[in-house]
Amino acid sequence: MIKINEINDLNQLYQYYMKKTLEDKTFVLLSSEDFLRMVKKGFARVSQEGLNINGFMIWHMREKQCYITMLIGDSLEIKNNLLEAFESIIRMDGQTDEILIHFMNPISLSWYPKKNVVHPCYQGVLLDEENFELYQHHTYLVHSIQDTYYRDLSSFVIPDDVIDHLNLNEQEGIEIAFYDPKKHKGLIEFTEDIHAPHWRDVILDNEKAEHVLPLLVALKNNRVIGFTGPLKVEPNGRGYFAGIGILESERGKKIGKTLFFMLCQRLKEMGASYMTLYTGNQNPARFIYLDAGFKVFKSFATMKKTIK
Repeated sequence: MIKINEINDLNQLYQYYMKKTLEDKTFVLLSSEDFLRMVKKGFARVSQEGLNINGFMIWHMREKQCYITMLIGDSLEIKNNLLEAFESIIRMDGQTDEILIHFMNPISLSWYPKKNVVHPCYQGVLLDEENFELYQHHTYLVHSIQDTYYRDLSSFVIPDDVIDHLNLNEQEGIEIAFYDPKKHKGLIEFTEDIHAPHWRDVILDNEKAEHVLPLLVALKNNRVIGFTGPLKVEPNGRGYFAGIGILESERGKKIGKTLFFMLCQRLKEMGASYMTLYTGNQNPARFIYLDAGFKVFKSFATMKKTIK
């Protein structure tokens, strides 16, 4: 008989997680220490038949919102049972009325968009994944569609039209450079003006770091009006990408496109072999990525359900 239980044996749970992850080949396998740390930060239930685990579910809370982190099982029926038990727990707990499957989950899971290519954030539910239909059956609604992009950087070069935009902007007093606090002004004000907390945190955390990474910025009269970076090459060869931000008053001048192409070139020069990124399928920035030779490899749905 299959039962949904609290976790009694974390090592047994890790062994089951490792088996399923290696079979599926979608997620990057967490070490036992990282997996158990993730479990302890959230909540979990296991499905068992006798003493054997045949499925589990993990969720995490952030600011009274509940995020589904993992739903894994030997069959659709087992996952369905886990989901029903989870929703019952959430209703009885009463701490939230919204369940999300979303890239804003406090736990970010690395995965493989393609063989030997690692992306650091699983963005929701793959549209061709079995779980997508399961969530729909349980009245989870699609909140957005997120596309994962990939590009091999070995053949990347900055095209002539981007160089033309760069020259034109320079004639208008706009330049692209690495941020130098001794020469450039307005970085803090810029982080406040872009109204994007995640980008602000990325920029400010880098400025406070012991080893500050280079930050590509757009400048007007030596004042920051745009950014991309910080620039680093991850151990797997991926060129890191946090995003592009431009002051609203300076948009429409191809500054964002120029910044992104220069970022790709600099990361290639630093030894990055590829880049991955994701964005909403209606985000105008996608045209920049497509122009740079990026291709969509996977599409996700972010989903949510209101619990009444």
